[in-house]
Amino acid sequence: MTPAFWCILIIIFFNYLLAGIGGWLTIKQTGKFDINQPRVQARELTGAAARVKAAQANGWEVTVVFACCVFIAHFAGVPETEATLPASVFVVSRFLYMVCYACKLSPWRTIIFLVGLAACFWLIKLAVTYSA
Repeated sequence: MTPAFWCILIIIFFNYLLAGIGGWLTIKQTGKFDINQPRVQARELTGAAARVKAAQANGWEVTVVFACCVFIAHFAGVPETEATLPASVFVVSRFLYMVCYACKLSPWRTIIFLVGLAACFWLIKLAVTYSA
């Protein structure tokens, strides 16, 4: 398995980590976790708990984009040595994004999100270069 594929697994792990932290913060804020209506309960959260839940939702959305970019690069014949750096940049950006979201560092969160998006475009550019 290539390093870029491992990066996809790391990103998925980050989302589950956020789910765990979000659940813990939910219990801390509300005194319980509503297993029957978790989305209703999530809408009522405030502060760090709400931000972690939002970061998790964003994480699942962007995981699909990143995974597609990795697969496109792979199937276009991009060597794993070339795909590893942009995939790693994406992983680092997502970690920093989670921290910025949880800590309410909105301007930095946006900048870091754009770095991750640029890493995805980088993978697509490599795919175009190697498939031509």
